[in-house]
Amino acid sequence: MAELVGRQLRQALRTVGAVAALLAGPPVLAMWVPDPRAWVVLSLAVQGLWVGLAVLQLRRAERLER
Repeated sequence: MAELVGRQLRQALRTVGAVAALLAGPPVLAMWVPDPRAWVVLSLAVQGLWVGLAVLQLRRAERLER
């Protein structure tokens, strides 16, 4: 049981790191690109990444539970 909890904790920490990068990354990138259209492109890209991250987290969590 403790092994499962440890694996779940490591998975959760990886997901938290990915979410932090996803939240902090686009504003930093947009600071380097002065074009306002960059925000639109980054916003659309972030939405796709959110969905991908959610699916990946779900699959990993289900695999750990087996």
